[in-house]
Amino acid sequence: MFGRRLSRLLFVPVLLICLVMGTVPGAVARADVSPSIMITSPTAGAVIAGDTVIVTGTVVGADRLQLMVGPERLVPITTDPSSTTWSVEVTLTDLSGPLELAVRGRDAATFASMWSPFVAITIDRPSVRPGVVITSPTDGATIRRAVQAELTVTDAPAGTLVQARLNGGAWRRAVAVPGQPDQFRVTLGGAWSGHAAVEARAIRPDGATGVAATRYVQRPGAAVPAPTPYVQDRALWVWEPAAYAAVLDPAARDLLGRTLDDTTTFDSDPITTIYLGVGRYAGSDLTTDHRTQLAEFVRWARARGYHVQATVAGGTQPPALGALPQYQHLAIAEFDKVLTYNLAVAPEERFDGINVDVEPYLLPQWKETATQLPQQYLDLLQTLVQRRDDSGQPVLVGPAIPRWFDSSTCCASITWHGSTKPLSDHVQDLTDYIAIMDYRDTADGSAGIIAQAEHELAYANALGKPLSVVLGVETKDLTGTGDPETVTFWEEGRTHLELELDKVYAAFGQDPAFAGIALHHYESLRALPSSWDDPIFYP
Repeated sequence: MFGRRLSRLLFVPVLLICLVMGTVPGAVARADVSPSIMITSPTAGAVIAGDTVIVTGTVVGADRLQLMVGPERLVPITTDPSSTTWSVEVTLTDLSGPLELAVRGRDAATFASMWSPFVAITIDRPSVRPGVVITSPTDGATIRRAVQAELTVTDAPAGTLVQARLNGGAWRRAVAVPGQPDQFRVTLGGAWSGHAAVEARAIRPDGATGVAATRYVQRPGAAVPAPTPYVQDRALWVWEPAAYAAVLDPAARDLLGRTLDDTTTFDSDPITTIYLGVGRYAGSDLTTDHRTQLAEFVRWARARGYHVQATVAGGTQPPALGALPQYQHLAIAEFDKVLTYNLAVAPEERFDGINVDVEPYLLPQWKETATQLPQQYLDLLQTLVQRRDDSGQPVLVGPAIPRWFDSSTCCASITWHGSTKPLSDHVQDLTDYIAIMDYRDTADGSAGIIAQAEHELAYANALGKPLSVVLGVETKDLTGTGDPETVTFWEEGRTHLELELDKVYAAFGQDPAFAGIALHHYESLRALPSSWDDPIFYP
């Protein structure tokens, strides 16, 4: 299955890394004081009535501060290296109701990510956008003729346009129910079979728009085909902005194709699966604002023999927030956009999988005593798989997970729905495949790529899930991130990477559960030379 050249030898030089510390915000603190970030104003429970607020706080031994303003905005904080205080003005005109603030930064000594405590406040302003709920039909409803959609719309002044549509088609205006100004109805006709997506929105006269959670309906007797696993070797993550360029720019698309097919420059295997980032970028969204171009891209990829999966995160900034219960609706909406896109386009233009990259362990709540975040993450994955099933689509659902979900103290024994086992086992129970972020720069050894994947492969085989474990490797330059150089092949180069992957193929090539290698990611892979001593690059 995985034909490789297994005769190559490698002699690895030992790299020594020196960390040179410069002046950083909070460096005036004593060396025996732990790094910290705090918000001092506003305080928890504050009610803010104005259009702006000055957020202030303290910082010790940390830099690169960003203020999280709710789940969808990060505001850079300018700091003074000689001071342990900071402040930033935040515009609130597009916010209302409950709001969480927190500051994310970097430990200036270790470069590890760190956070302030979260602070919950309230913005005292009428809702800045209408609320929309599809009250009928419900998910899974069987529809024999046209869809009779019923909507509840709140915070909608006179002149608000209420609309609904089916399978990404033309929007149709809903009319108010007499005597019930917050209730609307619309008939959605048109020919469809199997399953359909019902969407709704409300647009106020000032342009503020509210969007309802999608509902999935079905025809009588509609079949729900099971997803079919396939060899994903090799896969490649293509993130924004490169994903947008590949979809919207023919020249960038051609370059991507040449890269995927190039097996000669580095004596490597072809890349056959694209994990395409479809998150919102530069104010637009591939699945909704560029649906025609995205369909053209997927059709192009399929014609060349590639599989294409959509990669989604939490629908939040930063993406890990999507794992928190109060923000999971945003992660679900991000996932739903892919399902709805698939129902709106021709079969040859559809994604055949959804790669889920929500990394809850990046949040401060992960380290709290008695945290429930691992269980909440599992709740999210369960919901996403159920959404896939409700939509009737045979797309694979596979999350990216770290290599230590089976072994670290946080994760080796997680009780969820009455069952106690490693977190990775729970994830494998729920999903079609996993992409292990098996980020090491050697195949052998107790901390190597091979050893770190053995448990997940064995568990997949015990479950009878063939082709359900993908092993991801890193090629990024991680200087200044807090990660050791042993997690990436950046320092060693592509020749070393290929030699180490030969060992992985030799170890797992005949394992029924092994689905292949995934490379992270396109832009760094393009920049990775054969070696730094005598570099060869992609043409």
